[in-house]
Amino acid sequence: MSVYRNRNFLLTYAASFISLFGSKLLMMSYVAYIFEAKESATHASLVFAAEWVTCLAVGLFGARHIDRMNARHLLIGLNVVAAFVTLLFVNFTSPELYPYALAIIIARALLSHSVNASRIKALVQFFTKEETDTFSPVFNSSLFIATALAGAVGIYILRFISFTTVIYIDSATFLIAAGLFSFVRPNKQRLEESNEAARGEMARGLAHIKSSFGVIANNNTLASSVFYIILTVTSFQATYEILMTIIPQVWFKLGKSGTALFFTFESVFVTLGAFLYQYLNRRGHITETNQRVLNLATLTFATVTYLFISRLQNHLYLCLIVFNVMVIGVELLWTHHFKQMITHIPPAKLAAVTGLQTAMGYSLMGVFTFVFSRGVDRLGISTAMYLNVLFLALLVGGWELLMKLRSARATASVEANDVTD
Repeated sequence: MSVYRNRNFLLTYAASFISLFGSKLLMMSYVAYIFEAKESATHASLVFAAEWVTCLAVGLFGARHIDRMNARHLLIGLNVVAAFVTLLFVNFTSPELYPYALAIIIARALLSHSVNASRIKALVQFFTKEETDTFSPVFNSSLFIATALAGAVGIYILRFISFTTVIYIDSATFLIAAGLFSFVRPNKQRLEESNEAARGEMARGLAHIKSSFGVIANNNTLASSVFYIILTVTSFQATYEILMTIIPQVWFKLGKSGTALFFTFESVFVTLGAFLYQYLNRRGHITETNQRVLNLATLTFATVTYLFISRLQNHLYLCLIVFNVMVIGVELLWTHHFKQMITHIPPAKLAAVTGLQTAMGYSLMGVFTFVFSRGVDRLGISTAMYLNVLFLALLVGGWELLMKLRSARATASVEANDVTD
């Protein structure tokens, strides 16, 4: 564990978690607050729609500018601005002022997604190349831990304190995060290399999106990592977060306390999954030669445990255990492919390419959430889960076939060139 005592890593991880937790807590609390006040699912869903739209905006158009900037300066400035924008919420907590509150949510979401993109860029500015390779597998686990904890706390917090108090807490988290980021000392060589390389990337308009697609399409390993990252957040995360909301109430009649229980356990097991991957990776158990087999084996394991959940309607504790074993499998997949993605993206385009991946992931996550929810309503939980797994199998089978064909063509091309020479 001594490797994690790195000063920059500890400061960045802690600041990221605090900032992300504050951002997600206010969003979850406001969704619960406005749903109870308006008794309208539409008003609540618009908050999530704002998250999606702003993610697209930052991922497709804002990230390329982040690539050309100092991540530390951005992280400090964006968090300070987010703190003061959040304070504006105090004047618009009344349900009658919902349109103004939604405008503030959109502004905060733009800032939040910009912070996320800047955090990823920090991987190639704060650390040496070796440290980037070491820390990248666990670096982004703070996002999922913060989201899960915010989900658990956000459901209950309004029973004990007012929404106005939540706003003040949220604003404070951004200021604390900015303070922690101010103590980070970027790696001077990597910072200079990053800025110099990014200055050469000056594609304008939509050309930079095409360029980012090209980076992904021209590298089979990177393309596979993007595919599997999106698969984990759609077929798995988008659907199991719905299950965490409805299973405790529909199967076990536990109400909000059951949902909070599932979210809390998820945050713990996400952490275990990230650090389990790091343990296996650092001890050489995951190599270039075996990673494809391990990837498919882990995917199969996560899928089988996912399906087994549907058979545990009368077993709360076993359901909770199996559910979170599945979460570990999904986290192993996500962490591995996130590390691979960071490794294979040119540092000059790190924020742009990861922004594109996030935009695609968020968009498809929304589609999967809607379709799966409709399936649960019309066909029941178990049938929706089986159909989801069937679609997952078709996607993975199609993708692996495509990668096999591309590899065969590349090999044939190399052999043809050798003969010509």
